[in-house]
Amino acid sequence: MAPTVSNPSMNNKPIAHIHVDNIQANLDLACDKSPGSKTMAVIKANAYGHGLELVAPRLKGMDAFAVARVAEGLALRTLGIDIPIYILQGFLGESELVQCADSQLIPMIHSTDQWQLLSATETKLKVWLKFDSGMHRLGLTEAELDMILKSPGGLSVLGVASHFANADDPSHEENHDQLDVFRTTTDQLSCEKSMANSGAILGLSASHYDWVRPGIMLYGGSSSGYPDPRLKPGMTLTAPVLAVRSVAAGESIGYGSTWRANSAARIAVLGIGYADGYPRELPPETPVVIGGERCSIVGRVSMDMVMVELPAKLEVRTGDRVEMWGNQLSIDEVAAHIGTLGYTLMSSLTARVERRLFSPPSEAKIEAGFDNSEKH
Repeated sequence: MAPTVSNPSMNNKPIAHIHVDNIQANLDLACDKSPGSKTMAVIKANAYGHGLELVAPRLKGMDAFAVARVAEGLALRTLGIDIPIYILQGFLGESELVQCADSQLIPMIHSTDQWQLLSATETKLKVWLKFDSGMHRLGLTEAELDMILKSPGGLSVLGVASHFANADDPSHEENHDQLDVFRTTTDQLSCEKSMANSGAILGLSASHYDWVRPGIMLYGGSSSGYPDPRLKPGMTLTAPVLAVRSVAAGESIGYGSTWRANSAARIAVLGIGYADGYPRELPPETPVVIGGERCSIVGRVSMDMVMVELPAKLEVRTGDRVEMWGNQLSIDEVAAHIGTLGYTLMSSLTARVERRLFSPPSEAKIEAGFDNSEKH
């Protein structure tokens, strides 16, 4: 890949370039891995930070969307999404129950409180039931599930779902325990069933059932935290070079003077910081990519800026774009530097970061000193 060069459209904002084609490819992979199942594409948390309005209208091939909260389901309807939308946390209170009914959202009932509220109203609503097979976060007990299914009335139960606690590790013994519990409890039920999240889609085929629920894998992140070569990045996060500074031997940079130059060095100051969602906790030596070369962060990440030490022969100018993660640097690798997962990084990006559909730059324009991927 040719180095990014200064161009007339430079700006001082971080930009998250959204690769919808890659997200679609990851969705296609989920479908290919579970050919006997329908697909519920999980698009909660602003499409895991990628921008709901950029991603949702452009995806194809899924049978439904899933979000965490009623407000997210309403946002999808506002975008003109007319396929089924599942609310993984169900409704909280009567007003959300009514919103689900009015907007044809399908809540997953996980508590007897929700069931009693629905039973006490005349609202007609299609629902799924969430069963606790062993994660012990949200979900009905076997007795509660049985009670609801046998209750009189016009409740329309479409399916029963559960969630793995350890699908990121397919060999974990508790996965098989949860599968056994789910199978024993639901085998005699005639409704549809769903168990598999991203890790289970890729590593636990016995859990696929009628519906699978790809989430993190859609956006190129691995549930295990280790980069998965089968997945393509959904986002390339870039930041501008604000300045290139020369630092003499013995001089320090940044808050707390935590980094000091052993010899004369060049430092690039980048326009991104923890107010943009780039974590302050990222340690020195965390990589970024400039002009196709890996460089290391030095000093502390501050609110609006990050400093990077440049190799001696690397030509860098004000306005050049730096990859913080994406095509050349896996988000899972960056996350590993602070012991977290790609989920955290992508979903923590703030509104200061512009989300922009990726447009491949023309090689001719790059050679002429202009990169159209930075234009509006």
